[in-house]
This record gives sequence, structure tokens and C-alpha cells, in this order.
Amino acid sequence: MNSMYFFPIEAKASTIEGKGVFALLKIPKGQIVWKFVEGHDKTLSINEFNALDEHVKKELLRVAYLSATTNRYVYPPENDPANFTNHSKAFNLSAVTDPTISEEPFFIANRDIEVGEELTNNYSEFDETIKTDRPEWI
Repeated sequence: MNSMYFFPIEAKASTIEGKGVFALLKIPKGQIVWKFVEGHDKTLSINEFNALDEHVKKELLRVAYLSATTNRYVYPPENDPANFTNHSKAFNLSAVTDPTISEEPFFIANRDIEVGEELTNNYSEFDETIKTDRPEWI
């Protein structure tokens, strides 16, 4: 699988939901773990997203986020394990915004992450749709 993760990972069954993304090496606190890469990751304008069929929008919202920095929906391609990065209130990846590194938020380890540990983030840190329409599971 092709991915924009900076550390070896694998997607497998998760205790959180469906599949998750798991570290194959120890990841030190402060390291960039994932970032958006133009040409690999996909984006849609709000108008393009709104023009989609309702079923397609619902499916896309499982993996896409609305970016505060570009006002575009951002999502990984179909074969990217990033599609399986789960939300957790005890997340170990924090969203960081720094336009000198990426136009989109990127994710750093907010603590040491052990081999075999699931990589999780807090969707409300970077998804504008969750900030305005907060689901109960957040």
C-alpha cells in the first residue's frame, strides 16, 4: 500500500472501529508521522463536494476532512492506509499547522508510540465540519 506515513505502518483490525493503522516501529515524541502530499492525497472544493450524490458524500465524509487552511475537503486515495486512521479521545497524533512544512495540517507524535500501537488522532483538531456539526462520538 502506498501511504504518506513517514514510519512503517500496517492497517489491520482495530478495537476502536473496523480497521486501524498500527506502528511497525517505535515512533519518538515530536516526529512527523503523516502529512498531506499534493498529487497523492485528493482534494475537492466545497462546491465540488456539494455537487456529489448524497451517498457518495456520506461515504467520503468517513475519510475526508474540511480543511481550515484551504477550505477544501481533503482525503487519501482509495488504496492508502490513512483511510483507516481512527479517532480517539486518547489520541497519540496531534494536528499541527505550519505552512512552511505543508499547506494542510500534518500530524506529529504527541508522545512516544510503541511498536504495535494504533495511531489515532482527534478529528476535531483539524476537521471544520466536526467543529460546526459535532457528532456525539467526539
